[in-house]
Amino acid sequence: MILVNGELEGRIAPLDRGLLLGDGLFETLLVRAGRPQLWAYHRDRLWRGVQQLGFPEPDEPQILEEVARVAAPDTCLVRLTLTRGEGPRGYAPPEIATPTRIVSAGPVIEETPPHARASLIMGHSEIPVGVNPALAGLKHTSRLEHVMARRSWKPGWDEAILHDALGRVVSVTQGNLWLREGRRLVTPPVEQAGIAGTRRAWIRDHAPRFGFEVVEAYPGPTRVGQADSLYVSNARLGLTPARLVEADKPGPAWQDDPVYPMGIALHEAD
Repeated sequence: MILVNGELEGRIAPLDRGLLLGDGLFETLLVRAGRPQLWAYHRDRLWRGVQQLGFPEPDEPQILEEVARVAAPDTCLVRLTLTRGEGPRGYAPPEIATPTRIVSAGPVIEETPPHARASLIMGHSEIPVGVNPALAGLKHTSRLEHVMARRSWKPGWDEAILHDALGRVVSVTQGNLWLREGRRLVTPPVEQAGIAGTRRAWIRDHAPRFGFEVVEAYPGPTRVGQADSLYVSNARLGLTPARLVEADKPGPAWQDDPVYPMGIALHEAD
């Protein structure tokens, strides 16, 4: 089901700036029984993006009602997209924007039990992502870099590690990257590139109660390769183990990993 401004299968104007210019924001919501998980984190990121881009503030109850309308009874992913709406030709935005709101549901998700998850296999993408503090952290709709990065995956890869134009490791294609070094969890900053993931924010808030320190730093490829363990976080997967494609052997079983209890707590968080 797709709602456009609350209308079933509604019309998106050909001159919508989200379509023409990528002038928009989106959230990918994991929805269980009609409720978006970790909504407070999604809301905070979306509202930051709205303020950054100068959109009118959305109607939160309206959004939640529409998410519940499109969601399947079981677990599914729902995409919420906000664009600036129609405007004159050119880059200058209209003085008064009338945003377009699109809420669409994906198919029902057959969630793998957390204890049964296998490690994602990752390589290093050759497609660099840009450095732009004005857009870093936002989940904006201009994602062509990630489309190209996804095309760069080699056979057998489940993910790819992305580097920015300065050569720094900044994320994975579809989420945030984590390295475990003892009781320290290292993740790249998001002030210059990358997305401020909702699960990333949850892990930062809750890691100390599981005995982990979170450090934001740009790890080089050598540090990535020497980490005790690697993980990917996003709305679809929560916190999931990963390993490099060239690793000579898999790491410990996920349920034996010291991060596993935190992964379970994130999976169950609402």
